[in-house]
Amino acid sequence: MKTAAEKYHISMIKTKNNVSVAVLISLLFPLISSPGAYAQASAYSALAAGSGSISMPAPEVPPAAFASIGGEKSASRESLKIIRMSNQELAAASLDQRLQMLKTLVRDSHPSNNNSDSNDWDQKDVEEAILRVLDSAPDAAAFDYMYYRIGKGSLEYSVGWYKDIVERVKKHRQSAVPGDWEAMGKYVDTVSQSAHSGRNLIKFLIDGKDVMAEARIALASAQKSIHIEMFQLQPDKIGEGFAKLLAAKVKAGVTVRLMIDEHGSKAEDDLSLIKMLDSMRANGIQIIVKKPPFLKKHLDHRKVVVIDGKIGFTGGMNIGSLYQIEWHDQQTLIEGPAVAKLQEAFVERWKAAKGTIGEGEDLFPAIEEYADGAKTQVIQHIGLRDQNIKAMYLRAIATSEKSISIANPYFTDEDIVDALRVASRRGVKVRLVLPQDNDMAIVQHASRYYYPKLVRSGVQVYEYKGRMAHEKVAVFDGRLATFGSSNLDARSLFNNDELNLIVSDVRVAQDIELNLFEADLPNSELMNNYDHGVLDHMAHMVNGLL
Repeated sequence: MKTAAEKYHISMIKTKNNVSVAVLISLLFPLISSPGAYAQASAYSALAAGSGSISMPAPEVPPAAFASIGGEKSASRESLKIIRMSNQELAAASLDQRLQMLKTLVRDSHPSNNNSDSNDWDQKDVEEAILRVLDSAPDAAAFDYMYYRIGKGSLEYSVGWYKDIVERVKKHRQSAVPGDWEAMGKYVDTVSQSAHSGRNLIKFLIDGKDVMAEARIALASAQKSIHIEMFQLQPDKIGEGFAKLLAAKVKAGVTVRLMIDEHGSKAEDDLSLIKMLDSMRANGIQIIVKKPPFLKKHLDHRKVVVIDGKIGFTGGMNIGSLYQIEWHDQQTLIEGPAVAKLQEAFVERWKAAKGTIGEGEDLFPAIEEYADGAKTQVIQHIGLRDQNIKAMYLRAIATSEKSISIANPYFTDEDIVDALRVASRRGVKVRLVLPQDNDMAIVQHASRYYYPKLVRSGVQVYEYKGRMAHEKVAVFDGRLATFGSSNLDARSLFNNDELNLIVSDVRVAQDIELNLFEADLPNSELMNNYDHGVLDHMAHMVNGLL
């Protein structure tokens, strides 16, 4: 058992080392990921207005400055009120209220003040309160709802002994019961604050030929609206044909809205794309080019198309010859009530980007379930705000008891790697298919760094040969599948806006196993003897930026 002084000195050594690495990386790489932000006082004030239903002291907005005479920061009046709350009062608070409490405490926490030379007597109480709020979570889902919205880095650096956080995370991750898919569903509902959308028609489409055939039919059928949220639009033969089709629909009276990511589409300097977008606007298409923030740490990586609020597409494909012709990729056609969730996701992001929706537009028609359809859930992730898709992946891996198959182009998340190794060691058959001809060389090297340890744990690691494989697909126990825009790297799982489907249906899962994985493995190389090199180690050092 370590003393408080030992914990403090170890924590400070860890902090100094990590700060040195962070400074070095920030100087060398402009695309650094910044974990988490602190809650604003106004958010907690809003909480106070609704706290009358529980015996919780109404919090106050903290003063503009609360530094002591010696210059050390102490707990704000908000934090002091939380510190004084009983365990019963914490338990009576809603999950969102506890999240706001945690944000306030993390904001006010300064672990360097928790030592014998400090005059800050509140710091120890703040750290204990952080742990008490986390411990008030009744289950893993409630804990992870808070944990993933604060962020690993912010929480670990808010306490003097970071392993107090690590141990709690480990305990909740180990609480998953292999084979209990009902509990998995409830977990995802809580963490993502969403629910399944009933039974839907799901067509899992592989490669451009099949996708374009279905898309042409669906777009041609549009009567009222076409909504498109796309990371990348290319001004090539495919993109120009797409633009002409949309212009024709506008002339026929259809409202067309297109939202693309400026960085993903290179819209800031690609003259051909700029010219094409100008022509599209002239033809009546409403277009938003979403500008990335400083350092490009928050991009819109989604690929969503919604037609008349009744037909939807989502998956890994952007629009252009790379995706529809050259690469190995995937997109899914959806019909049924899940389309309303795709529409909601588009409208929310469109309005967030200052887009407008006309009054009286019929964007959400009544949609009946497909009696023989697949149970489908739309799971969203908004960059720098939550980590819903990562939480879903980790829980699904831990719940699997027979098999896991994953195809993903950008695979660098260490938590996912560790979870797959644990699953394999307890007898789950784990197959991982990554591209051999990766368009992002540094990401490929970062992925390959993990090959030896994955193989030693029994994971079957394959590299698909011949062309870039861009699908983002996983199947668990042959019964649950997820696919959409999310890669398994830091950018997708933390920084970017992403959207995936979760489909709980044996027929869909087995169709994917047969027509994607079993079809691809003969054209893939098993990487059992791979030995990582210098470039792999170097790429691993900047893993958090990729």
